[in-house]
Amino acid sequence: MNKLGKTAAKLAAAAIAAAALCGCGQEGPNAAEAREWHRQRLAGMTGAKGGRAGAAAPAPRRADASLVAFRDPKGNFTMQVPKGWVVSSGGFDLLHWIHACDPKRPELGVFTLLKTECLLMNRASKQFYWDKRGFGLYAMFADMIVAEKVEDLYAQFPAFCAFAAKWEKSYAGFAFPQIADFELLEKRPARTAMSRVALDDALLRGTFTDPLTKRRGEGLFTGTLCRGIVLTGNVGCNIMYNISGVTAPEGELGDWAATLAKVLGSVRYSEAFEATAARDAQIRAAGNAKLAQTLQETSDLVVRGWEERQKGFDARVGRRSDATLGYERVVEKDSGRVYRAYNGFLDASENQRRFEAAPDEAYSRPIDGTIDR
Repeated sequence: MNKLGKTAAKLAAAAIAAAALCGCGQEGPNAAEAREWHRQRLAGMTGAKGGRAGAAAPAPRRADASLVAFRDPKGNFTMQVPKGWVVSSGGFDLLHWIHACDPKRPELGVFTLLKTECLLMNRASKQFYWDKRGFGLYAMFADMIVAEKVEDLYAQFPAFCAFAAKWEKSYAGFAFPQIADFELLEKRPARTAMSRVALDDALLRGTFTDPLTKRRGEGLFTGTLCRGIVLTGNVGCNIMYNISGVTAPEGELGDWAATLAKVLGSVRYSEAFEATAARDAQIRAAGNAKLAQTLQETSDLVVRGWEERQKGFDARVGRRSDATLGYERVVEKDSGRVYRAYNGFLDASENQRRFEAAPDEAYSRPIDGTIDR
């Protein structure tokens, strides 16, 4: 075998090894089927008490939602979710997803993926595998997204989920979170236990569109990006741990942040499932082998991140949300209460005597009510 043939054989072997690490390698459902699963699961998956999603009571708007216990039918985890929510999970070992949401407003929910190894480390890697996509598993690698920073994953979230649905059969039936048109508003260092082994460890605040409902949402998102397999100096894969998000309809994250963080922090994996984390070299290097500890750390990070957020973005998000819903934000002069009022409310002189247009700082407070015609 000539030198070029030997090199190709080595790269193919490395691709196969990396595919095994990714938990990939068998062609599964395509992206269109994944979207159809999502529709079906939201229409009829089992809820926290075993009922059908269509029978769920309307979710309260405020963060005083009562939580009920959910136990994974496979015995992998338990968690606490608002009554009426639906829970979906898929994958195996650390490649395990959980997604819990309000079936009537799926922008309201939480998700977590413990780890993915299916990320390319740069554009050179993408080009390398794209040029060789006709050769076996190189086609799988050519489908991967490039993630050099945490936000790169969320900016390409539909493609990332489509890749998982296509190549990993254990995600069959899983209702992937629906995050498209991601707009990064704010990024801050996460400083988690894994920061010492990370290329990037961040908490993001951003807005997005649910491509199924066509409604806007906002959320706080985390990820810890680490170096994975490097075939040559400039070609290889990255790994991301703790891919988690808490999301709400745009303009409502302030009402729900604390409750969503509590839901995320309530996840408890079984002892057998926890043991899979202890086999991961980078988790061991970070000294953070307990998955429950990691999710509680993420929960605390979400609460702290919301409290310390740059509030200048609140008005931007709130105004866009109000405009989409056909409202304007007003403040009652005497009490200081904040309301969403129908468009044109302040055109009436009698309303102007009692109310005024909301200043930017009012968007950092929960609304006290809605004024309709």
